[in-house]
Amino acid sequence: MIERYNRPNLLTAFCVFILASASPVLHAVDFAHDVIPLLREYCAECHTGDKKKGGLAMNTRAELLAGGESGPVAIPGKAGKSLMIELLESGDDTEWMPPKGSRLPAKDIATLKKWIDEGLSWEVGVTLGKSSWEPPLKPRVVMLPSAQHSRSHPVDRILDADLAKRGKSPPQATSDSGFLRRATLDTIGLLPSPKELDAFLADSNPDKRTKVIGKLLANDVGYADHWLTAWNDLLRNDYTGTGFITGGRKQITNWLYSALRENLPYDQFVRELISPTGESTGFINGIKWRGDVNASQTRNIQFAQNVSQVFLGINMKCASCHDSFIDRWKLSEAYNLAAIYAETPLELNRCDKPTGEMATPKWIFPELGDVDPDAPKTERLKQLAGLMTHPENGRFTRTVVNRLWEKLMGRGIVHPVDAMHTQPWNEDLLDYLAVQFAEDGYDLRKFIAFVMTSKAYQSQSVILKEQPGEDYVYAGPIAKRMTAEQLLDSVWQITGANPANPEAKVDRARKPEPVAENTKAVELQPFVVSAKWIWHQGATGKKSHLRKTFESSAKPAAARLMATCDNAFVMKINGVQVASSKEWQKPVYCDITTHLAAGKNVIEVDAEMFGGSAGFIGQIALLDGGIQKLIASDQSWEARPPGGSWGAAREFHSHGKGPWGAVLNPKAKTGSPTGPAPPVRAALVKNDFLMRSLGRPHRDQVVSTRPGELTTLQAIDLSNGEILAGYLNRGARHLAGGGKSGANLAAWFFRYALSREPSMGERAVLAKVAGNGRDPVAIEDLLWMVFMQPEFQMIR
Repeated sequence: MIERYNRPNLLTAFCVFILASASPVLHAVDFAHDVIPLLREYCAECHTGDKKKGGLAMNTRAELLAGGESGPVAIPGKAGKSLMIELLESGDDTEWMPPKGSRLPAKDIATLKKWIDEGLSWEVGVTLGKSSWEPPLKPRVVMLPSAQHSRSHPVDRILDADLAKRGKSPPQATSDSGFLRRATLDTIGLLPSPKELDAFLADSNPDKRTKVIGKLLANDVGYADHWLTAWNDLLRNDYTGTGFITGGRKQITNWLYSALRENLPYDQFVRELISPTGESTGFINGIKWRGDVNASQTRNIQFAQNVSQVFLGINMKCASCHDSFIDRWKLSEAYNLAAIYAETPLELNRCDKPTGEMATPKWIFPELGDVDPDAPKTERLKQLAGLMTHPENGRFTRTVVNRLWEKLMGRGIVHPVDAMHTQPWNEDLLDYLAVQFAEDGYDLRKFIAFVMTSKAYQSQSVILKEQPGEDYVYAGPIAKRMTAEQLLDSVWQITGANPANPEAKVDRARKPEPVAENTKAVELQPFVVSAKWIWHQGATGKKSHLRKTFESSAKPAAARLMATCDNAFVMKINGVQVASSKEWQKPVYCDITTHLAAGKNVIEVDAEMFGGSAGFIGQIALLDGGIQKLIASDQSWEARPPGGSWGAAREFHSHGKGPWGAVLNPKAKTGSPTGPAPPVRAALVKNDFLMRSLGRPHRDQVVSTRPGELTTLQAIDLSNGEILAGYLNRGARHLAGGGKSGANLAAWFFRYALSREPSMGERAVLAKVAGNGRDPVAIEDLLWMVFMQPEFQMIR
């Protein structure tokens, strides 16, 4: 049950909880540069590869922790009790380590001590000895095991067989409400509304989960708005930041958004990035840094690093300086890949020092073919794009399905997702999904639907206390934290506090709904403008909230809106934004038929003036049961200033009178049949301090996964940050004018945020906080109370 706090105590308690939970991951010892060289020089001869002297192998962290014949040799956090340190410091020449060659200098032993005391960090995917497993290149066809527990979906058959081998049963199905919340957030990045939740819970169709997945993924704007975040991270695309001011970097936003909205096949998607069109060149061009940079950060080397990491899960960053000690890639291979992009001959630099050796444009998997080193750059890129998406390049398909699985299920089949040389925890599952993806035409949405329709996806989630290590075993989907964008979108969705304008100027207009060929368009008869310019009573004020409720005997067969406001307005009908404008001399004309319903309909307008005159005017013509009706702004509308009480609207002038004249034109052309674009989403606006603290990166580098741990900075921004406080303050004022009683508003908000009914105890606390539902301060307390719940911020 939610306990009742006043806000300072509530936020203090929350902050203390977060601060206690946060654990900065800052190690003074650098594993890659400080520790690995010592282990290679002094330990590898006896304890790596197939050699296990004394029963001890040190190829991986797990093997080191397993110890040898004498038991554990390294205890994380306890260097003083670790046998490894004892033997390194021993004065007995019959037991000290290493047994041959020079002893470790005291400073190097001190480094190893500190490494162990700090927890024995070991970068995932790094091995000191050659692994017996090598990732295959070509696709592998998997024979499905027989179905168990009447679970026939291929994903379930593979996972159930693995669970059965371990004597485990499949996880139980999650509830309908839990499934709908997870599915909606995973597909379009928003919460299901209480109305959508009620309809889903009332649906008795056994196939309703599959149908709602299809409906969500058919929302092309919602899908593109949400998945733009992940692809912006992965493709280093943003709207502000390094390189944009100087022209050293170019957006691919329009191309990327269109590709997602139109569901461009992934193989074509990648070909247009590697062998780019005019709008997609920004990815391979990378960033031209100002001033001098090291050799590994030139545009040529960025190209090699980025295409290998994003599309193949290969880390070429180490190989950009020297032969990699993480996997098999060589410096020459990184430079040869870079040379495909280079305009001029490219000299290899080892650790930033020229070698005199020149690179040759080459593909890293010659088994599939190669590029012509003598061809022009554009042709080399075209050849590389073909090789990358070659049907026999199983590394390409495995990498993308692994990324999508991680987004949906909380952890990749290969972890981390950029270490595709690491053995997957279920190789059959990865290979089956990769082949299925290719056979389905590289269709990203179809693949997402394929995973989501499995019982595995629809199972109860696993809540982990800490990130699993190399010993991870599948037990169900892992609960995930909302991304910064999902959290803000959800807050804005409930409160209506969305920003007015997007930074990304992309096409988000809703497509017209299909009309049957034999359906004749319903025409409205000509009409005159009877609307009045209105505002709230009393002083003019810079803002006004207006509303009108009307009844329709049936769902209107046609409805047309025209409206404007001096200076700006946002209009919602039945809770959905249908129109907005900031230019009063350019009225909005749009078809709103799909937004009206039989019975009660509610029009809500948030109006604002920037200086001088203030007024709103609007009129709806609709066809109700064959009778044309007009809903016009006049004193029958309700109006109130921010924080004030509702009353009858104040009429200023009839249309054509006063300072505005006859601005509305009944004969003007109607806009999109389904209205304007939906509210602005977080993926479409510039990064800010709040989103940055919640994990949205600068995108100067490829980012494939965001940190999942809470940090102190996040605790501060979530509990006392100015940006979030501003959103909740505006949202509270908006909700306070919605006309709901305190108890009803609290229950509605709770269900919207958490997709469940409050318990009796929670209901009582929430209603007490909400008061009569008209006090913005009380509503703001209510928002803080629920939005700060971990249950809200998690996707389970």
